[in-house]
Amino acid sequence: MAVARLKSNLSPNTGGLSRSTVGSVGNVDRVSPLALLDALKLHNGSNQHVSDVTRAGNFAQAADMLDHLYQTYDLPFVDIDVERIDPALADLFDPTLCLKHVFVPISRSGKTLTLALGDPSLREHIKSLAKKLPFHLRFVSAAPDAVLNHLCETHRDFLTQKARTTCPEKFSCRELLRPYNRRIILGVAIIFFCILGYFNQLGTGLVMWIIITLFFNTAMKCICMIGYFRQKSPDIAPVLNLPKVSIMIPLLREENIIDRLILRMTRLKYPRSLLEICLVIEENDTTTRAHLNDHILPKWMRVVVVPNDTLQTKPRALNYALDFCQGDIIGIYDAEDAPEENQILTVAAHLQNGPENLACVQAALDYYNTRTNWLSRCFTIEYAILFRVILRGLQHFNLPIPLGGTSVFFKRSAIETLGRWDAHNVTEDAELGMRLYRLGWRCEVTDSTTYEEANYRAIPWVKQRSRWLKGFMVTWLTHMRRPGELIHDLGLRGFLTFNTMLAGTVSAYLCAPIVIPLWLLCLGVDLPIYNAIPQSVLLSLIYGFVFTELVLMVLGFVATRAPSLRQLTFTIPTMIFYWPIGCFAAYKALYELIVNPMYWDKTQHGINDHDCDVEIDRLTRADAPIEHAA
Repeated sequence: MAVARLKSNLSPNTGGLSRSTVGSVGNVDRVSPLALLDALKLHNGSNQHVSDVTRAGNFAQAADMLDHLYQTYDLPFVDIDVERIDPALADLFDPTLCLKHVFVPISRSGKTLTLALGDPSLREHIKSLAKKLPFHLRFVSAAPDAVLNHLCETHRDFLTQKARTTCPEKFSCRELLRPYNRRIILGVAIIFFCILGYFNQLGTGLVMWIIITLFFNTAMKCICMIGYFRQKSPDIAPVLNLPKVSIMIPLLREENIIDRLILRMTRLKYPRSLLEICLVIEENDTTTRAHLNDHILPKWMRVVVVPNDTLQTKPRALNYALDFCQGDIIGIYDAEDAPEENQILTVAAHLQNGPENLACVQAALDYYNTRTNWLSRCFTIEYAILFRVILRGLQHFNLPIPLGGTSVFFKRSAIETLGRWDAHNVTEDAELGMRLYRLGWRCEVTDSTTYEEANYRAIPWVKQRSRWLKGFMVTWLTHMRRPGELIHDLGLRGFLTFNTMLAGTVSAYLCAPIVIPLWLLCLGVDLPIYNAIPQSVLLSLIYGFVFTELVLMVLGFVATRAPSLRQLTFTIPTMIFYWPIGCFAAYKALYELIVNPMYWDKTQHGINDHDCDVEIDRLTRADAPIEHAA
């Protein structure tokens, strides 16, 4: 496998790609004519860029192969790093187009404009982009990575601003979370707490709200369970023309797990010339950058450095890095992910054979450290309920699906049409799922599974859950600014699902301090706090609470029917002690919503996955080798 050692010659204030040795002038005598012929056949018979072919891992000297392929287009080679580039030409083309097609204008002489192409095979297409310009075009070739680095250095401010604001304001929370609006949210929260402490008529109204919340939450779970049992396995035909896939992996202080992450990505069975892995790191993350600068990466992996900004969130990093991706399918993984080896092939087939409005495919999430402790087992059960039952039920009835933040794959055209991710939303995945549905796109769940590290420590669990719940609050507030439009876009069923999934979930956790003591009341303990509530209302609350717990227990048994999860059966009854922990996260989320709504309480990864290497290999191993996977 051909590899390139990353060089640490980016200036500290420069975002973009870390430089590699690809694209330097090689020794033309070291490439055999037969290997060159194979490369040309591969390039001409697919939608791959010239540089993609050389990065496939099938050619021993990728730099020399790149030089040979460039020579077939009879274009002189220029070194972008030393060539004097006219700064007056920087705004001649949209930087996004330059990044997508890997070219840059470098000089002008009279009516002749010289363009450096990172991929000479796109020459005719670039001519069409420049047909309205009053210039005669002259082309030269250049190293692709050098072209991309020059573009990100030159257009740093433009690309940084675009990453913050590319999401349409209608769907973004950036205006909603201004200080004035947060003061309104604070006022509403104060009123809520006043109601919570005044248990007479207002207290009865609050209990009625809890009963309504329990009803809708439980009804939705029952409907999803029906959909789960009625679903039919899709008939996925083999992929005839494999698309190019780009995987973005946002990293922040992940130096402890990078080595294992790279190893897991190399096990993916997909043609290397059609796969690119972009490791997305923040410019100020010096520890991760230092680790990668001395690391050996496969040539189909590269590093994208996101410039510093006052806003530092995962969706902003994804927005920035997307311009450096060439794939027709865009996937997201987290640092601790261990996907099944055949996952990308499965996803590509699903997207190719799905309906025309299918925008994305969500892989199931499971955990490889289930046996660590009670909290990790409960976490695994919760995710099994969500990904194996709830999401499949929503899919069956064609209802909005709150996406996961990892192992989700988009058609490039769909994610661009949507306006990418909301850079200010800390639960960008759930918001994007709702936005997809509003605009007429469809999401589906595939059987392929990605295994993660369960958050098995109480305080980090609360921090992670608080970020999710804060994002639910923000997403609900953002889309409910215009409820009439929301009902029009989602329909009545979708509107009820949206409110149940977001407002219903948050309400359930916030109201837990009122509901949980009902267990004591059921056991005959006298609780004066409930004395002011009418008996009929209190009985309705008790029945609703007990029925909800029974439904959750049934869901747990249904979700863990798979042989790999049956050992969790005896943990399911103890989940009644697991759900209430979320109330701590809910109140932390409410506090942060008012004080610091865009604060990203990062989860630390790679804590005990060293102990799970054998289990990870067993869970992710493909049954059979995949043809053409290098």
